[in-house]
Amino acid sequence: MKQLSLKANMLWNSFGSLFYSGCQWLVTVMVVRLSTSYETAGVLAVAMAVSNVFAQIALYRMRSFQVSDIHEEVSSGEYVASRFVTIGIGFIITCIYMVLTCSPSAFLATVLYLVYRAGDVFIDVLHGVDQQHYRMDYCGKSMTMRAAASTFGFCLVLELTDSLELAIVAMIITTYPVIAYDVRCSSRLSNVKPEFDAKTIVNLLSTCLPAVIGMSLCSLVVSFARQYLGSTCGDASLGIYASICTPIVIIQACANYVYAPLLGVFAKDVDERSNSSFIKHLIRVLAAMMGIFLAGAVAFSIFGDWFIGLIFGERLVPYGYLMYAGLLCSSLTACVAFLGDLLIALRDMRGNLIANVIGCIVSLPVTMVMVSAFDMNGVSYSISISYLVTLVVMALRLSRIVRHFSDNCSE
Repeated sequence: MKQLSLKANMLWNSFGSLFYSGCQWLVTVMVVRLSTSYETAGVLAVAMAVSNVFAQIALYRMRSFQVSDIHEEVSSGEYVASRFVTIGIGFIITCIYMVLTCSPSAFLATVLYLVYRAGDVFIDVLHGVDQQHYRMDYCGKSMTMRAAASTFGFCLVLELTDSLELAIVAMIITTYPVIAYDVRCSSRLSNVKPEFDAKTIVNLLSTCLPAVIGMSLCSLVVSFARQYLGSTCGDASLGIYASICTPIVIIQACANYVYAPLLGVFAKDVDERSNSSFIKHLIRVLAAMMGIFLAGAVAFSIFGDWFIGLIFGERLVPYGYLMYAGLLCSSLTACVAFLGDLLIALRDMRGNLIANVIGCIVSLPVTMVMVSAFDMNGVSYSISISYLVTLVVMALRLSRIVRHFSDNCSE
């Protein structure tokens, strides 16, 4: 099977991911437009936040590990089998978390959204196979199909029934058939039939466990801040905050698309002891991410209020000020994701865990103080402070690795 160039892989991944993120954001817009109250948007925001905890556990940070497994020490079938295991574990843990932290009125919608996200999580391991073999055109096409189908199904059913739960069911029904397409595409590149080798799966899960815990705590920073806002200020406040700040996530996603296809390249640089190439790729990624967020800041400062009025209507324009703190929060979130995945690719699972534990501990008191002082903006402020602390620790770990790498290269 012919491989695509790195540039082509980045373009396909960026297009598919951006379209998918745009449709996810459109869902949060349409739930405001089509539902009869802000509470529905608030419940969806809670379901999405809880599903992020599930995704962190079920994904198990295995994609970063998988695509940086340049010698394929673990087979594709073993990665697929491991994903079934992690989805089951993630579902159980997240349901317990949901019962302990969410209002009972949000239980059904949250469970259904977890089922929807489970399909995405499974497809992700197949996209890891595609990325390993430089065929991310399969990823881009899959994300485009799933995003279009789920958004259409959600909007149609919500308009007809005014039921959030039935609208999420429609997302499940319209996206699960795409799994067959992904299985067929990945099968052309490698044997993706599940291989349930207990020793390999346990070893893989234990190796990635510190990073999983770390990135789950990273996601918990956002989930806790949003849920705290909802519990103290009401679902309506959470719905407004989520609606205003979700468009910014598209910019954050663009930054993620810059580095995701390069994780295998970073691992290859280390494997080949190419210090100069590693530093060059690192600088380019950071510069590109900085450029994306500066462009986003300029665009929001000029067109932000107009954009909100166009998409959400005039009733949300007075809340446009939430975008600016949200943009800062989003930029720091993208940087944490990049350095976290880079530490995984470099097999520093312990560093990933330490950084995120510290950031999560900081977030608990900071969230309470910031939300009390700044209301909805306090969510962005608390996440930003927590992630800034996380970034400092991650940067120290990375600098330690680079120094050690440089010393080995000079010997």
